[in-house]
Amino acid sequence: MINLNLKGSKILIVDDQQANVDILLGLLEAKAYPNVYSTTDPREVLGLFEKINPDILLLDLLMPHFTGYQIMEKLKPLIHRETYFPILVLTADVSDSAKLKALAGGAKDFLTKPFDLNEVDLRICNLLKTRYLHLQLQNQNVILEEKVQERTLELENTIKALEIAKVKAEASDRLKTAFMNNISHEIRTPLNGILGFAPFIIQPDITLEEKEEFLEVLNFSSNRLMNTV
Repeated sequence: MINLNLKGSKILIVDDQQANVDILLGLLEAKAYPNVYSTTDPREVLGLFEKINPDILLLDLLMPHFTGYQIMEKLKPLIHRETYFPILVLTADVSDSAKLKALAGGAKDFLTKPFDLNEVDLRICNLLKTRYLHLQLQNQNVILEEKVQERTLELENTIKALEIAKVKAEASDRLKTAFMNNISHEIRTPLNGILGFAPFIIQPDITLEEKEEFLEVLNFSSNRLMNTV
């Protein structure tokens, strides 16, 4: 169950008729909305909007100085393109052309004058719910994107670590190969000396001096082999 704090929403009312503003203020006060702001001068809207940062705008269309259409156009730079910001138009003009123009300007819904208070309450509530659901979705997308970036960084670090380990393993293999080749050479050399001279010792026709020379070679090769091992 999603808990939406609709009552804490900031509401801005713009209507040049004080009577209309008073009706809406009375309704919203009765419905326990504490953060309600209003003006009857459309020239104050931009400053109020930047100061208040409202969650919903209740906007009259036909006013002196600036129409509701002009105000919606002026507010566009202040509203993030991906943000759902509800503008509830207040109008006595129920023509299709007026509604289409308001929708094209950024309006999300309409309230027809004179106001039906139950309808006012329902439409404000629905628009605020939609806004907060959009905000929650945006927050979830931000969290998801952060997790994706975090996982991507972890994966990149893992790949780098594996690449480093691979390079070290290959270097270790080369060292082992060089070591084994060297050991093989060190073993073969004295072993060849032993195997090459050993048969001559038992030959009956060799002299004692030759036999002693062979024994010295065998002894040298044996010691070298033992030191290598």
